Amino acid sequence: MKRTLAGSLLLLLLTAVAGCGGGGTPQNASGAKELEVLYKVETTWPYLEKMLGAAKKQYESAHPGVTIKLTAVQGNNEAYYTKLALLNRSPDSAPDLYYHDTFQVNADVAAGKLAPLDDYLAKWPDWSTQFPDSVKQAAKGGDGKIYGVPISTDTRGLWYQKDVFAKAGLPVPWEPKTWNDVLTAARTIKQKLPGVVPFSMYATKIHGEASTMQGFEMLLYGTPGGTLYDDAQKKWVAGGKNFTDALTFVNTVFREELGPKQADAHNAKLGDKVTLEWFPEAKLGISLDGAWASSAWKPGGTKPWPEWTEKIGWTPMPTQNGEAPGAVSMSGGWVMAMSAYTKHKQEAFDFITTATNKENSMAYSVGTGDLAPRKDVASDPKYSADNPSVKFWTDLASVTHYRPAYEVYPKVSTQVQEAMEAVVTGSRTPEEATANYAKALPAAVGGPDKVLSR
Repeated sequence: MKRTLAGSLLLLLLTAVAGCGGGGTPQNASGAKELEVLYKVETTWPYLEKMLGAAKKQYESAHPGVTIKLTAVQGNNEAYYTKLALLNRSPDSAPDLYYHDTFQVNADVAAGKLAPLDDYLAKWPDWSTQFPDSVKQAAKGGDGKIYGVPISTDTRGLWYQKDVFAKAGLPVPWEPKTWNDVLTAARTIKQKLPGVVPFSMYATKIHGEASTMQGFEMLLYGTPGGTLYDDAQKKWVAGGKNFTDALTFVNTVFREELGPKQADAHNAKLGDKVTLEWFPEAKLGISLDGAWASSAWKPGGTKPWPEWTEKIGWTPMPTQNGEAPGAVSMSGGWVMAMSAYTKHKQEAFDFITTATNKENSMAYSVGTGDLAPRKDVASDPKYSADNPSVKFWTDLASVTHYRPAYEVYPKVSTQVQEAMEAVVTGSRTPEEATANYAKALPAAVGGPDKVLSR
């Protein structure tokens, strides 16, 4: 998601190459080894590149004869995964290591692109002592094996601008109990403060998984029994009232002009507008987003804003009508993983442990605002020293949900985005978009026998 987090966890596939075949670059004449790390770079998100640069220096110092080649892909998640898919078509072009979103893990496992890490993890003390069992599940394949080491996790909720709320006559602190409370606040802001965007959410295809996770799933999983996948029957749910209700909320936001203008809703840089312009300039009331949103405002961030802790509030996204547990969140994240094509698996795994050690994990988590997956980082006073919202976002883990990240989930996510965008543009009603989703779902998940109609 953005992180769709969002969250969500970070995935770097570390792959080494030797000889003429296999992923990454060849071993040179002197016998030196080179591991290629593919990762994503956005101008307003420098933290991953900084962490990898530090890990490269640490690793090369401790591993003479092994060089780390950092290969950046400029652009958003969609641009990154397009590039990764192209490179992964052949062992000769595949990177040795790469940054991966957890929702993509099982698809790559099924395609034979990832190497299981269990044998290596068993010999790494940090895995058993510093990573909670819940975090370890982030990159678990359908075969029960682990295919990545988490570098971040996350939760999602509502951020709001206190000055906007005060001018609109809304209460601070703000504690909405239902969806209607959220919409009522947005309507009040629209009426009292023309020129201010009342409510922002990701809801179009350009934002990819951010729209699915930070947008739609935050709504769907807040309805009674709402889910994309029925665990008991092991089938994907084809629409139904919960699905339509979630789309109806989206429809209300855009038909009543409570959200971003269409041009902004379809702008890949919407997140930058929210954090770098609209919130600091008091031009936005509410944003449905992830724990990391404040990272740009902290010292060393893209746009330091010392007053953010006074000007910005945070509160849980409520369930539809206040149903228990009263709030909803989604969690995901990115991991660092190893390519199945690498010829130097031990060296590659050693880089993973370097990149995810306490020092590098601390630097990354403090910079991004993501939640730390390591226990020793989470308990360190430096972790929350300049971010008073950390405890709030961490506590949301008690009401969080995880995506059904099976092999076909990316295809399901694409269909969700199709449905959302159709409602955003007004080309379909929520009911029509739900029906269209139900019609397209069987082909996405492998047949009608894998679908449950509601």
